[in-house]
Amino acid sequence: MRTVGWALVLAGALVTGAPTAARAAVHTEAGDRAYDMGTISSSSGHVGRATARVWISSFSEKHFQVYGSLHDRDRHPGHCASIRARFHYLGGGTGWSPARRHCASYGKGRAGYLFESRSAIRRVDVRICVADGLRGPTSYCRTLTVRDEDVAW
Repeated sequence: MRTVGWALVLAGALVTGAPTAARAAVHTEAGDRAYDMGTISSSSGHVGRATARVWISSFSEKHFQVYGSLHDRDRHPGHCASIRARFHYLGGGTGWSPARRHCASYGKGRAGYLFESRSAIRRVDVRICVADGLRGPTSYCRTLTVRDEDVAW
């Protein structure tokens, strides 16, 4: 399976400050393409929240990737940020990535994540939530759905 290279990460840093509405595509020397989906947050209704910076690879890749940084914006010691992706495969069926959690009370600032599909996909749902600790249930979730036709390459 292919992993995100430093060239892609460095190229992504160039457009990190771009407004979400601009949503930039980044091309690296190796020809990989990444698409900046901006920052998504867990739903409102809670004092704290979880946020994630989301990047995706091209839908034409054999193994589609969702990656970025996860931030716990909830200062309660028992709450964490949680993110996972659900891949909808071209051949039918779906599959969830393992959840990635980050707790600001247990570490610093943010944590990186990388989810990769097993084969080509037609759609991905990225779900971000506030979690009750490292193993507890999630709540205040928001889902970002991305299809190939939603992304202007």
